[in-house]
Amino acid sequence: MEGKRGLKMTREKYAIVNDRNSLVKFSEDIYTDEEGKFYTNEWCENQLRDSLENYDLNMEYFSLLNHGEFCEEIEGFLKRNRQFTEVYDLNLYDGKSGYYMMVLDEYSQVYIGTTNNIKRRIRQHWSNSKPFDRLLFPMGNVDSSILSIDSFRALDTTRIYVYETNKTFTDEDEFIIQFPAKFLCNRLAGGKITGGLLQAIAMMKERNLKG
Repeated sequence: MEGKRGLKMTREKYAIVNDRNSLVKFSEDIYTDEEGKFYTNEWCENQLRDSLENYDLNMEYFSLLNHGEFCEEIEGFLKRNRQFTEVYDLNLYDGKSGYYMMVLDEYSQVYIGTTNNIKRRIRQHWSNSKPFDRLLFPMGNVDSSILSIDSFRALDTTRIYVYETNKTFTDEDEFIIQFPAKFLCNRLAGGKITGGLLQAIAMMKERNLKG
């Protein structure tokens, strides 16, 4: 089922305006209410403009990457980590825990994650979408914010590799750092986030989109 954002990521469906706040409350002047539950129209307009500019910068960045080099990096990773095997039927991993690698060949990007239910987690990436106020990470970061894996759709994922194990989260960052940063769409370093937004920002990864 395509859903409202389709089966492939597009600019038209990337940033759908929503004035509801999904973060902690920041400065007073960007909200319409004292509780900070809703953003002003001005903030939404600015967020839309900035998010689309960041989208365009990321697309240009992807177009400059060498896909042959990208494939060599994946091949090297799989040789070093032979516990990862390619998935041809995601249903076989329903309820299975471990690590997974989603490959987006069109963009020369890879995403590595860990979960207690591989099938469900990957399907969540395809069906979920980042809240409008989280498209840029952190807020306002136009020039170096990485597109979230949740912004890509099912048909953007061309290959999946899985390492089935009950020891989740412990080795996530060890797998992530084996790839050059230019080929990674992970926004954060690996590991569980228990300290909220501040910890997430401390774990944040960026890329120079205007370099």
